[in-house]
Amino acid sequence: MAEKTFKTYDQMLDLLESRGIVFVDGRARSKAKKILQHEGYYNLINGYKTLFLSNANPEQYCQGTTLEEIFALYDFDRSLREIFLKSILHVETNIKNLISYRISEKYGHDNYLLYKNFDTTRRDAGKHISSLISSVQSQIAAHSSDPNISHYLRNHGYLPMWVLSGILTFGNMSKFYSMMKQPDRQSISLIFNMHDNVLENFLKYLTAIRNFSAHGNRLYCFVGSRPLIDTQVHSELGIPQVQGQYVQGRNDLFAAVIALKHLLSDREFKYFLKSLIGAVNKLATKLSVISIDDVLSAMGFPSNWRKILYI
Repeated sequence: MAEKTFKTYDQMLDLLESRGIVFVDGRARSKAKKILQHEGYYNLINGYKTLFLSNANPEQYCQGTTLEEIFALYDFDRSLREIFLKSILHVETNIKNLISYRISEKYGHDNYLLYKNFDTTRRDAGKHISSLISSVQSQIAAHSSDPNISHYLRNHGYLPMWVLSGILTFGNMSKFYSMMKQPDRQSISLIFNMHDNVLENFLKYLTAIRNFSAHGNRLYCFVGSRPLIDTQVHSELGIPQVQGQYVQGRNDLFAAVIALKHLLSDREFKYFLKSLIGAVNKLATKLSVISIDDVLSAMGFPSNWRKILYI
């Protein structure tokens, strides 16, 4: 493998041009240079070139590819992260409040982090419960200088669950839900009219999407390590199956849309979908070498994805 050496912006542009990127004139080249200066070659090119590469020669770009079109996909992905993160934060707030209420109601507000208060029947329960409690205590220690946290610790010696939930991440709360006793999990999942294992699956999937979005990772072609559970949405949209597995809405970004469909209020989901459609329509006007269908396919969206609103 050739050693990676420093290149000036002009050398980067020369390399891209040698591989088929088109700069119609000096003005277009100047604009492309400013894009690289602002976004960085690695983030932009290495992250978003795949759809623009030639099938015949993966070292070359499809005829007519411009840096501006690659940047349009890059900017679209940035919009996706904002749209998904905003909606997942609604779910996060809701779940945190529901868990806090149930734990406080059932186990009190001052001594709830006890091994016996969690589901000890689950596989490797001891390891997972201990890890969860340790993680929670680490979060408390890390936020001990926070005025709200220090007030409760100094004056009461403990944190009520409704205060603790404010400093726990969505991932922490997802694990917390997973380790709650089944009746406690069900008391929350029934609010969403679903089984507790379904809610657990949705929360874990959205945690990964939230982390990708918050850390600026490439989202449009997200591939999850844990598939989303089969839902009525998959069936009603007529998503095809291969060997009994749905080909879309399992390990992709559309799976997150399905989870949000179940966990957001109707009003929140309509707003989410409107924002998503707006971003897709905006990108479609900026594409010429690839199509919006190419992008939607990479996102795992079926052709009738907009009908999810009416399911």
